[in-house]
Amino acid sequence: MAPDLALSAHLFAYEPLRFEHLKEAADAGFGKIELWAMTPHFDTGDEAKLKALKDWLADLSLEAPSFHAPFYVDLSEAREGRWLSLAAPDKDAREAAIDKTIQALRAFRPFGARVVVIHPSAPGEAGDGDTYEALEASIARLLPLAEELDVVWALENIPSALGRAEPLAGFVARIGHPRLRICIDTGHALITEGQNTRSAIERLMPFCVAAHLHDNDGRNDAHLIPGEGAFEWPSFFTTLDAQGYPGTLALELRRKEEPYAETLDAAARAMRTLTSQNKPSPA
Repeated sequence: MAPDLALSAHLFAYEPLRFEHLKEAADAGFGKIELWAMTPHFDTGDEAKLKALKDWLADLSLEAPSFHAPFYVDLSEAREGRWLSLAAPDKDAREAAIDKTIQALRAFRPFGARVVVIHPSAPGEAGDGDTYEALEASIARLLPLAEELDVVWALENIPSALGRAEPLAGFVARIGHPRLRICIDTGHALITEGQNTRSAIERLMPFCVAAHLHDNDGRNDAHLIPGEGAFEWPSFFTTLDAQGYPGTLALELRRKEEPYAETLDAAARAMRTLTSQNKPSPA
């Protein structure tokens, strides 16, 4: 079965979202977009921008089945090491993350987004003080809203203590709520799990409702086109097939020093190659 591909707006995250960005995605053959709820890319509190985005999606016949909830307020703050975290031990810090998450949900849910990707903590060493107890308190606040608005929160594996596969899967299993699932990020798995990447993905897969596809060298979170790094794609697609994964695969790429159209064309070609290699043999 051909994969259900989407493009993450992460590709355009360094600048305000424009109609031209979405048109390039549509022209490259993508029918779905994972929205990005962080500035300067997109301000979910701006009603005029929301109206424009609704019109753009309709004009291009693009679906928006998911979005990435904020893990920073603005890119300038992220570059200074200031993050939003649902697992922050400080209650006020958690409330700030919850408020921005809810704002994004109420903004993007009317576009059809039913999967919300959230980070379990701040990234890297910034998340060392975060705790699963604090994350559970935030999730308890968010789950009733998921039921009310018919969405699923998808915790993403990230390079942080709370973002490793085993504790993340254990947390979701312990909470045991159908509105709390997992987003598997291939590039992050390669960095955090190394030689155990395949078993880590197999551990996460039973809870998986979303996936971010990108590649790297196993050390740097470069968000390369699949096939440009060290990730083992054949085993990943085999695991997807074995588990009967029903969701969307979102390419989460970083801009290169080239026109977006070239990146998108290269990504589309790479995905055609990788998925064709994974076709099952005739019986």
